[in-house]
Amino acid sequence: MPLPLHAARHGSLRIAAHRGFSRRFPENTILAFQEGVNAGANECEIDLMLTRDDQIVVIHDRTLNRTTNGFGFVADHDLQDILSLDAGAKFDPRFAATPVPTLVNTLLWAKQTDTRLAIEMKEPERPDRLIDLMIATLRELDAFEHVAISSFDHLDLLRVKELEPRLQTEAILHHRPVDVVASMRAGGIDGVSLELNRFHRADAEALQEAGIAVRLSLPVPEKLAMFWQGGRDLLPMIRSCIRDRLIDALIGDDVDFLRMLGASA
Repeated sequence: MPLPLHAARHGSLRIAAHRGFSRRFPENTILAFQEGVNAGANECEIDLMLTRDDQIVVIHDRTLNRTTNGFGFVADHDLQDILSLDAGAKFDPRFAATPVPTLVNTLLWAKQTDTRLAIEMKEPERPDRLIDLMIATLRELDAFEHVAISSFDHLDLLRVKELEPRLQTEAILHHRPVDVVASMRAGGIDGVSLELNRFHRADAEALQEAGIAVRLSLPVPEKLAMFWQGGRDLLPMIRSCIRDRLIDALIGDDVDFLRMLGASA
């Protein structure tokens, strides 16, 4: 079974590959997910968007331009159009012909490899439709134990919880609420994803005391390097929080770095 959302309670740490091992492989592809697991991740974060014909695909942007050889909005293309695109060559020609995966294929991969998925809902135009179709797919594949649903839109997470109470939800925060515990409880949230520049030990302590899991999002190590080179090393604080079971998961693009950090705590 995948590690539980509240991994710290069990003396464990989730290592979440952000869009897969996206530092070295084309993001949001089965290749990147598998390579993340091969490198030591036990969770992969993925992003969902809807096609014109109401199919769920795994892609981060509203448009196809950045990560594929396609052009225009995902929502203006049918599934077959998107499946014909190349999602690897722009990252590196070595990965040419890597396809955009569907939610179904990704869930089947997660069940086969016993990997947890952090599913982020990115659909901006028809979020309710995405939620309905996503929940139906999770029910059909009996994939509840392999997923948690995340979003910046906490009202969408509340709707997920109302429609399917068995699903766990993670709220993504880029700000620091006045009362983070009360805010999360208002939405029935099971876990919180915090950015490093908004991470405070006191908040992690309060969240854990309230039974809310804590995920810490980290940049690639060279971005952190300027802090430790300038005498502001943040890694001892992170290691301390991991040792004290205040952090359930580390998430980032560089799986090797996350695994090293978790092992050194």
